[in-house]
Amino acid sequence: MLDPEVIKAEQAWAQKVVTNAKSILIQNRKVASGRLVNSVRYNVNSQGKISFLYDIDGKWVTQGRRRGSRFPPPAPISKWIKEKGIQGRDKKGRFISNKSLTFLISRAIARDGIKPLPFMKMAIDKSIKQLGKALKTSLAKVEVKRWKNAIAKLAKP
Repeated sequence: MLDPEVIKAEQAWAQKVVTNAKSILIQNRKVASGRLVNSVRYNVNSQGKISFLYDIDGKWVTQGRRRGSRFPPPAPISKWIKEKGIQGRDKKGRFISNKSLTFLISRAIARDGIKPLPFMKMAIDKSIKQLGKALKTSLAKVEVKRWKNAIAKLAKP
């Protein structure tokens, strides 16, 4: 089990990573329903292992989609269209059905792909140096405490 000082430093750093990850998603316009952004979180266990967790949609954002691949499933795209409130139009300016718009978007994704956005890796890379500094500071505090306790024990008759 690690000292609470070290765990506190890890938690502070992990919170910065989560904040950075959320801002990267927002800056890159990867927010439809907000479910992915709201699901990004961290967990630090008593051994100091840090885990970053997020919704399954994060897999698709992180991996992207290769160009020239098969058509994506229509149900998630139709749902995304409704969440975004997108209404397509034809060449004459008339509204088209959501089913037609779903097909057009699916075809564009199959043809062009979706560029991957490794938002967690980017957030961790952005703040990894801060972790080293925070751990050095917290470990120094722990060592000072240990030395003070050892000196206090020696000073007692």
